[in-house]
Amino acid sequence: MKKALTFILIYIVILFTGTLLSTILYSLYLNVTGFTAGKAIKLFNTPDILKSFFYVSACFCFLICPLLSYYRIRHSYGVLQTFAYVLIFLLTWAVIFPANAKLKNFVNRNFSYDQQREALTGGYFRKVGDKVYYLVEDYNFDKATRLIEIDTDEDLPVKYGLVFSEDDFELLTAGKNYRDVIIKSTFVDSTLPHIINFRSLVDYGERALEGGLLSYLCFLALALALSSVYGITAFFEWHLLSVCAVALFSAGILSINTLYFSPAFTSIKNHIYDISLFNFLNGFIDNSFLLVANCAISLFFIAFGIVVFILHKSSVKKEEEI
Repeated sequence: MKKALTFILIYIVILFTGTLLSTILYSLYLNVTGFTAGKAIKLFNTPDILKSFFYVSACFCFLICPLLSYYRIRHSYGVLQTFAYVLIFLLTWAVIFPANAKLKNFVNRNFSYDQQREALTGGYFRKVGDKVYYLVEDYNFDKATRLIEIDTDEDLPVKYGLVFSEDDFELLTAGKNYRDVIIKSTFVDSTLPHIINFRSLVDYGERALEGGLLSYLCFLALALALSSVYGITAFFEWHLLSVCAVALFSAGILSINTLYFSPAFTSIKNHIYDISLFNFLNGFIDNSFLLVANCAISLFFIAFGIVVFILHKSSVKKEEEI
């Protein structure tokens, strides 16, 4: 019993410290994306910290059970530990995730995230595609701004002119997630697709929560699939193989669910839902294919873990008889 309580304590420590540290790091990332060349750096402002906390807290709900599965590989306490793990699963998805989503909605309704728009500073060269812009003065959202435009792809004269306050001005949109294209250019922009996109998974969970009990229960098939990797923690005698297996299957489950919500999978989903079974199920629940896939994964790992447990007990009993 004491070891099972220790397992729950480890859960609390990982959840608290992991959320705290990740919130700080993610808020720093948001600060970086909001930097503007030539302006003073403002760290840890309230809107970024709040956004970071709610997002990171939701992400840790997805990660906590796989992380505890790692801990269980080296610290196996028997059946009571499994019961504690089930309790942790229920606490995470019946209390923490819904509470985080409701608190986020409450804060969004009562707190304004609007920050003063920082203008791009003048006196810097900014490259966008084949063009280089030089703002003679700070960009003005209320009136025209003087700038110099240089086209590096063609042998054309330098243009001097005015740009009026437009939200779709190339310099304002080229940075994408970054406010200033100069800041964006200092980081390596990965061309690799996001194999795991926690943002889409968190949004999926929050939409399901708003959709009612049945919708949320369907979403919990994903949570159950992630938690069920606990069933393979005792399969390998070599702990490193178990660690690799938990990491591989956890990443695989997250990747499958990310792929489902990606635009590239839309045409495939249309073909899947042409199948009579999924077309019928979609009349009662959304994303029926994803529900069936996650349930199948969960059942496989749970059954696998039960079989491994029975075989292990049988081998121990035979050794005692000998």
